[in-house]
Formats: sequence, structure tokens, C-alpha cells
Amino acid sequence: MKEICSFTINNKVYTIYDVDKITGLDSYVGRSDYCSTDIYIEYNTPEQMLLTLKHELMHVWLYENGHKNQDGQEIFDYEDLCELTALSNNSINRIVNLYLENKGV
Repeated sequence: MKEICSFTINNKVYTIYDVDKITGLDSYVGRSDYCSTDIYIEYNTPEQMLLTLKHELMHVWLYENGHKNQDGQEIFDYEDLCELTALSNNSINRIVNLYLENKGV
């Protein structure tokens, strides 16, 4: 496991790690732990790792902005999706850039 970078959202510090394998989860290539505030990204192609990072960051952004239902029961309509994308875009891109800078990319 390699620590890549940390960032703050809503006064919580999250840390992003690149890992060989996410244990206990067979089919996932990324995982966000809201209690420990850690994000794990499995080693893969650079393109897949960035996609996974963005996906996990969206989970964190939603959670930290009050969308805490993780059981798939929350329904967003088209306008909600547009609003969520617009509001989260700058935050997520800032963190992706920090991740890439710390990896030396």
C-alpha cells in the first residue's frame, strides 16, 4: 500500500492509497471508507485507476454533502444528476490533479 496524497472535505482529511488488492472484496477496484477517511485504488492501468479514483471521489463527495444512503435506494432524476455533476466537478478535478502531481505524472 502506497500513500499518494491527502485532501480535506468538510473539515475531514481523506487519504488516497494505491494498493495491490482490496481485500475482502472480489470485484471492486476501489473503496472509500468514510469512518477511517481512506480511499483505496487498486493498481491497474493508469486510465482505469483514474476512472476508479473519480468514481470513489464521487462517493465521498456525495456522502460528505448529505447523500448518505449507500444501499442503492436513493433515486436521482436528470436535473439532480446535472446539479450534482456541476457542483462536484471542480472539487473532484482538484483532487485528481493533486493525486497525479503526487504520483509524478
